[in-house]
Amino acid sequence: MKAGIYDVLVVGGGPAGSTCARLLTDAGMRVAIVDRAEFPRVKLCAGWLSPPFWDAIGRTPREYPRGLWQWQTCYVHYRGKQYAMRGRGYFIRRYELDEWLLRESGADLILGKNVKDIVQCGDEWRITVGERTLVARYLVGAGGTHCPVARMLAPTRPRRAVGVQELELQPGEAPVERTRLGDDGEPELVLFDDLSGYGWNVPKRDWINVGCGTLDATIVRGAWQTTHTLLRSAGHIPAEAEAELEHMKGHSYFLFDPIHLDAAAKGTALLVGDSLGLAHPLTAEGIVPAVTSARHAARAILASAPESYPQRLHDDALLADYRRTHRVVEAARALRAKRSGNSRPNGGSRADRLVARGFAWMFSGARIPAPRVVDFLLDRMPKQKETARHAS
Repeated sequence: MKAGIYDVLVVGGGPAGSTCARLLTDAGMRVAIVDRAEFPRVKLCAGWLSPPFWDAIGRTPREYPRGLWQWQTCYVHYRGKQYAMRGRGYFIRRYELDEWLLRESGADLILGKNVKDIVQCGDEWRITVGERTLVARYLVGAGGTHCPVARMLAPTRPRRAVGVQELELQPGEAPVERTRLGDDGEPELVLFDDLSGYGWNVPKRDWINVGCGTLDATIVRGAWQTTHTLLRSAGHIPAEAEAELEHMKGHSYFLFDPIHLDAAAKGTALLVGDSLGLAHPLTAEGIVPAVTSARHAARAILASAPESYPQRLHDDALLADYRRTHRVVEAARALRAKRSGNSRPNGGSRADRLVARGFAWMFSGARIPAPRVVDFLLDRMPKQKETARHAS
């Protein structure tokens, strides 16, 4: 086969792109992954994995050769109180995870090069990368929020992207151990009183990852100041980290919306992960839906049926849960808008604890129980007007 000619071109070397590529190369396809970064590279992300991740990539935690922190308790600050909640999950460093998945993909790697041009010529895609032209029948966009494939396909975005302020830094093992709230790897979460987002502080031996995310990206800087003040006042931030925390980094991405699935494929071009906008509607977990979508994209390509990809996503049990959660979130938005101008009622300590418990439960990646009953109840809720939405 002539150099530069592939079966599939994947733009983006994160978990979604690498997982999709590995499934395709395992089946004998020739795949190239293109990414503008050299790997390993710093990636802004708390590194949170809920348990379904391992099944989605076809691996077990024991097979992962890098730093892995399993947790069974998370700490939630909410409305002036602190709760210790049972749960289960993992944390990794994206610097390590992404390189491992990329090197395991079996694809040709074209790194440190920007995609200059994407053109469809008949039944082929041609991508110009540096001085090279790559050709393939299938194109997979896995480059995140600003993926060039997503820009070309221009999927509908009913809501604006969420905002994030974040940093992963290395104060040292002793300072982290001295200041962390729980055991190594146990997350400390700051759930904002108005439920507009949350902050976090995750100890990873000699590293910490701290930050916050908000549904309204315009308030994320103020939300970080609130998070930082609480964590610092509690003594949970090493003094050695304070200088670096003056220079937080920002990014954004889109939460799951059912309408995103309609734009998952256009001809032989497919979008996966953050390129499509699949992060959990409440917790914003992104890695598990990314690799889940990658698996379905690979299966659609292997079946020579890219048009089946949106339906495969629609039928997925995990994303069906996301759809239910999205409906609840939309109903809550409508209720809040209807009550606009009135102060939020004080639910009391019992209600607050239930909110904190529910958030920790979702943070564990737990599935919604009795989904048919939930669907029955949701179907009987008043329909929300689409005019309440705002396009980006």
